[in-house]
Amino acid sequence: MKPIRPAAGRMLRSVWHHGGLVNFARRLAGRRGVILRYHSVTDDEATTLAYLDSGLMVTHAAFRTQLSYLRRFYTVMPLDEMVERVHRNRPLPRNAVAITFDDGYRDNYTQAYPLLRTEGLPATFFVTTGCLDGGPPLWTAKLRFMVERTARERVVLPAPLGPTLEMRSSSDRQALFTRSVVALKNVPSQRRRELVEELADAFGVMDFTELNHIMMTWDQLREMSNSGMTIGAHTISHPNLPNTSADEATEEISGSRDMIESMLSAPVAHFSYPNGRGSSHLNEAVREIVRRSGFLSAVTSVPGCVRGDADPWALRRVGVYNRHRHMPSFSLDLERARLQR
Repeated sequence: MKPIRPAAGRMLRSVWHHGGLVNFARRLAGRRGVILRYHSVTDDEATTLAYLDSGLMVTHAAFRTQLSYLRRFYTVMPLDEMVERVHRNRPLPRNAVAITFDDGYRDNYTQAYPLLRTEGLPATFFVTTGCLDGGPPLWTAKLRFMVERTARERVVLPAPLGPTLEMRSSSDRQALFTRSVVALKNVPSQRRRELVEELADAFGVMDFTELNHIMMTWDQLREMSNSGMTIGAHTISHPNLPNTSADEATEEISGSRDMIESMLSAPVAHFSYPNGRGSSHLNEAVREIVRRSGFLSAVTSVPGCVRGDADPWALRRVGVYNRHRHMPSFSLDLERARLQR
């Protein structure tokens, strides 16, 4: 069978979205829910590109359109309510959707939060506590910044990241970032920190002051929490938890929760496992630490739907990416996830 050409794929998605097939799929999927996973909503893609993979961005205009679409055709509900129904093994409302964000980028407050309030929709924001309010940059952001800002066209990478690489085009830089971020997720935390410092030398990038204000502040999170948004934990430093010791994992998981509760004077019931793409970000040992730590739920980056009998500490989500600015792609991936077994 010949592969579908991009133009033909776009046409098929358009027929799906505008021709009524999506309406049929919504009825067919019934009471299966979806948890959406966002990272960044930006009105300045060039600036955001300096610290975040372009695929993880959603434009301000696209997010506004997506929220309007969700409010019209779906039952957007707080994650708290969805999780409560899962624990009780009760059916979800028809076309149930929960909105979540990972990491804690400042544009979650400046761009996403005002649109959510305008539409009257709830969301949960999972934050990496050690990076907030001017803390050390998220290591993934620091890596992205080095790759984007280096003036070198030839970089000698430290082991085990690879050999000497040429970086003469944007595609070279993207390939290097993707390979490096996956490799760094799969080494222990201490070695990852050392490698990031070694990479700064390799790239010749030492000034990271541009990253000082890319994450939210506690005052911003406090305002969002007081306005009905849910704040969840996403570790302290964004390690890949299966590659940590039990003690380190416990500190990262419980420590992030304790910091949020202390700063916001509000309980934290939900957790998000970091580092989903390109690595195993969850195993049974980590799941048990989260459960024993008292969280009511934990969300993954594994795609799929949520049913009444789902595991509350391994809930699947649907990632929303830059390509979903095209609404046929957004509606197709949302319903495809709901129809998964």
